[in-house]
Amino acid sequence: MKARCFALIPAAGIGSRTGTAIPKQYLPVAGYPMIVRTLAAFAAVEAIERVVVVIAERDGWFDDLAIDSSRVDVFRVGGASRDATVANGLRAMRGMADDDDWILVHDAARCGITPALIAALIERVEGDDVGGLLALPLDDTVKRAALGTVDLHPSVAETIDRHGLWRAQTPQMFRYGLLRDAIADAHVRGIAMTDESSAIEIAGLRALLVPGSSRNFKVTTADDLAMMDRLLRTDAPSENPPR
Repeated sequence: MKARCFALIPAAGIGSRTGTAIPKQYLPVAGYPMIVRTLAAFAAVEAIERVVVVIAERDGWFDDLAIDSSRVDVFRVGGASRDATVANGLRAMRGMADDDDWILVHDAARCGITPALIAALIERVEGDDVGGLLALPLDDTVKRAALGTVDLHPSVAETIDRHGLWRAQTPQMFRYGLLRDAIADAHVRGIAMTDESSAIEIAGLRALLVPGSSRNFKVTTADDLAMMDRLLRTDAPSENPPR
């Protein structure tokens, strides 16, 4: 039996760095909430069996969204951090996904994702034993700040060789059982993670790097929000249409 693909969207954060009164995933971008655009991209990929959204227990915004709920499952088990939310979501999927099924974890605030990017990741990774993620090679010069000066008037301590360095994006695609156990093991060891590939690396495995896109950036600040709004307003009508 061929392994199925599920999307898991952690959306329990408050997005404080955008400086808004509501969680950033619900902010409008080019006329639609970010999370609606993200869900639409995954719902448009035929290979995706179900889309699982993990929100906070007292989330008061999701139920008001106009989305096609026929392929979307919502679990109100969000945690205090992103990796806790992902771990809770994976546990909630017991009985839905088999250990060999694929889970594509994607940030709700990366609403520039497209069905084509998702499909390309699936095509590249589904024959691998471990999994992989969308990412982009670093093309900027990278500086490390001197210790003690990171937040206030930072100064340069050194220039880092960017050869072989990539910027991780999402989706990140791994087998359900492998990812669930790798994250749980990292938590037992007290290791915090900002993405799923980190848990796989801690388990001693290597994830594939699959070329992503500059449009698939994460909206974190007000400037990011304005940039994404401009980007999506110039999209062709067929690109990532909310529904």
